[in-house]
Amino acid sequence: MLAAASSGCAANPEPAEPQRSAAADEVSVGSDGVQSITLVSGDDFRFVPAEFTVRPGQVRVTLDNAATQLTHSLDFPPSVSPDDIEESIPVVAPTESDTIEFSVSTPGEYAFICSFHEAQGHTGLMTVAE
Repeated sequence: MLAAASSGCAANPEPAEPQRSAAADEVSVGSDGVQSITLVSGDDFRFVPAEFTVRPGQVRVTLDNAATQLTHSLDFPPSVSPDDIEESIPVVAPTESDTIEFSVSTPGEYAFICSFHEAQGHTGLMTVAE
């Protein structure tokens, strides 16, 4: 145990993964039938999880900004998915969160991005499956 702890002291150039809530990796379905997921974003230009799957219907997405320095957003770019999703989260400051709700009916892959950091690879994918 001590040896493992000692090896963890070396400098690590990789950014730490953002903190995630207990349910950050799974889509839950509420009593109202709405599918919900929380995406966590930090100072490392990643969504956690970066991919998730829902069924056709109502979807609620929360963006939790765990960053200490960076502002983030959540957008579904138009014309790159089976249907356009107009709802977006334009700005979430560090340590804050925001939620959108929308309906999807067409199966397929829906790309989402942080509009501020897309060039750094801050992207993800929502799959709508029957």
